[in-house]
Amino acid sequence: MPLNNTSVRHLLGLTIVLTLFQKSLPPEEILIKESKSEEEEKSEFSRIRCPLCKWQPKASSRWCCAPCEYPEYFDNGCSTFWNTFATLGLCPGCQHQWRWTICLSCHGWSLHEDWYTKEAE
Repeated sequence: MPLNNTSVRHLLGLTIVLTLFQKSLPPEEILIKESKSEEEEKSEFSRIRCPLCKWQPKASSRWCCAPCEYPEYFDNGCSTFWNTFATLGLCPGCQHQWRWTICLSCHGWSLHEDWYTKEAE
């Protein structure tokens, strides 16, 4: 299905929303994060990277459950912010299972399962 101007504008808008509305951790999560060693934090996300640009998310990285025309075709975003890799792509707000994930670095979409590598690189 070719992209029209409306789809491109919607995708660009969604990308901007996802990038601009990343929020910092609430105080209680900062305390939990500080209690984890740097090694634990690295190993937790060491096998997750963008298939397109190889960017690695951190525990503090956040995505937003929002309406999406392409490539997910999902109209019922609930506006929950969370780390999609902490739940394997399942939104904790509305329980939507995201099949696609946008990279917060290169803004490209990839299948969620393609982010997981077999070994730490």
